[in-house]
Amino acid sequence: MTPSPLANGRHLLLTCLRWSLALTLILLVAAGCSRREAFPEESEEVPLDEEAGPKYDGQLLAQVVLDEIDFVVPQQELVQPFIKEFGNGTVVNKVTIHKVQDNKKLPATYYLVGLGMYNGSFRSMALELDVASDNSLYLSSKSVKHICEATAGCDFCYFTFEDNRITGCQCSIRAAGYDCRHKVQEGNNLLQGVRLKNSRQN
Repeated sequence: MTPSPLANGRHLLLTCLRWSLALTLILLVAAGCSRREAFPEESEEVPLDEEAGPKYDGQLLAQVVLDEIDFVVPQQELVQPFIKEFGNGTVVNKVTIHKVQDNKKLPATYYLVGLGMYNGSFRSMALELDVASDNSLYLSSKSVKHICEATAGCDFCYFTFEDNRITGCQCSIRAAGYDCRHKVQEGNNLLQGVRLKNSRQN
């Protein structure tokens, strides 16, 4: 029996509709994928490196125990780094940590201090330490550097403070012509490339 022209036409129409529907679905899927690539979903996570920011480079130097400063690193280990940080031939002969709390309403501040001489004139450098929750004291490269330089005739300089922060320098001799210069610098390289010994590991 020969198929009628009407049946052939209907079969051709159905075939065309199937192909048209398949092509439409392919285009819709492709468009959806392209859109997702162009606009990342809000739930996508930011890489950890971007969230974390710069790595903290602080090194543990000491810990406050019952209001006493217990050095984790031998003080003598810090002499050469201070000499290098001065960078002008200053001979450092003492390193200590100084607690500052002139304002009892504010938390105490701790400074790592190096004392020395340059061509017979007194020099000192102070770097603010970061205080951890367990009262451990750390020095990072972001710590502000304070330097006191005694002028001729002044044999010793004191750092001056306000609200537990260094604000300047003052000569031990309170007289005209006896002065100390105060220099401030953002950041420091005191422990850059330095491998410190831990006295608690001995």
